[in-house]
Amino acid sequence: MHPDDGFLYCYRYLYGLMFFWGLITFQAKSSRHGGVSSTWLTVSYALLARLFGVAGLITSVAVKLKDPQMASAMFSHLTPLVKVIFSWECLSCSITYVEYCISLDAQRKKHLELLDSLQEFDGLISEKFPLVKWNYQRTHRKYWYGTMIVGFCFTSFSFSLIFDTVRCNCGLPSTLLMAFSYTLLTSSLGLVGFVHIAIMDFLRLRLRLIQVLLQQLYQFKGPDNEKDIHQRIGHLFRMSKRCCHLLKGLNSVFGFAAAAGLFYDFTIMTCFVYVICQKLLSREPWDLEYTFMVLHVSIHTYKVIITSTYGYLLQREKINCMHLLGNYSKSFPNHEIAARQTEDFQHWRMHNQGSAVVGSTIPLNVSTIYLIYNGMANYVIILVQLLFQQQQQTKDRSKTLVSNVEIVGPIGPITHME
Repeated sequence: MHPDDGFLYCYRYLYGLMFFWGLITFQAKSSRHGGVSSTWLTVSYALLARLFGVAGLITSVAVKLKDPQMASAMFSHLTPLVKVIFSWECLSCSITYVEYCISLDAQRKKHLELLDSLQEFDGLISEKFPLVKWNYQRTHRKYWYGTMIVGFCFTSFSFSLIFDTVRCNCGLPSTLLMAFSYTLLTSSLGLVGFVHIAIMDFLRLRLRLIQVLLQQLYQFKGPDNEKDIHQRIGHLFRMSKRCCHLLKGLNSVFGFAAAAGLFYDFTIMTCFVYVICQKLLSREPWDLEYTFMVLHVSIHTYKVIITSTYGYLLQREKINCMHLLGNYSKSFPNHEIAARQTEDFQHWRMHNQGSAVVGSTIPLNVSTIYLIYNGMANYVIILVQLLFQQQQQTKDRSKTLVSNVEIVGPIGPITHME
């Protein structure tokens, strides 16, 4: 595998699914197959896929509501709260999907530039370090199996939730349309998040590689190869700055989408956890749809945790790499080039302190997990307290009604007075 095709060799399945679900209007192929290409056919297909996802869900729900039998089978067994939760889920996933498409279309030029830079990064490393062994097969297997497993979870959970909620064999075409469109929307929301994770992982591994190469070069001190060593170290300085530039490009392309995705995860987990808590507190019989809610919460929890974790790992590798580059003059104490380059690098570093972010300013690290789950716990606690207050008011009202009623003995037979 040539380094110029390494990135897409590892992540082409993720980008293939993004195109298949209509999230992007271009196809990402290897350089041997034409590279990244965008034609009127790819744009038309993406627009049709988006129309099918959003309009299909709205149309199928409208068909269910118009038919009395299907509406009764789908909604009669649900409490008013669960109806509101399901309505919010359909609305929020549609809105978030549209936000994803608009955001990725708006950043399309930067996205293409980012892909080209990621594609050529390994080739630039190999120019000065031809003996580097790129373990593309390992990364390829990791994201191949990860894509299949997580994609199966999203698909199966979404299909199961829809078919269990419908509870009617009538109107099968509308049920299938609802299941397919809902699965397209929910899996797309998770897919963009995992592409974001994959690129952060790519940059993290390259920063670690730069550290390994620097440590080797710092140890090779000799007059025979001193010029070559400093040239290679200078090349690694340029590649580390290129990594930081790629990180900025990643934030500009996926920053808004990551924020919208995490907000969607937060709202859905909050709603589903509250419904599950209400079910447990009321001690009602456990229905199957609540099991699928638990599974949905688990897959969104997994996404939030690994997104924040990879953001933290990327920032840690960047800090370690910057620190190691700053020790260049210490490893070569009496070398003028090393001192001058280290001073220039420290000045550049002062103005380039960026990290992976969600939105435009919020750092993506382990504290993001606390931020999301602390907010979710607070909202759930408040809602549960309101539920207890409502139940207590209902009990007090029933007691008041009973106390206001006078119990009268049985009335005897009606007789005529003389």
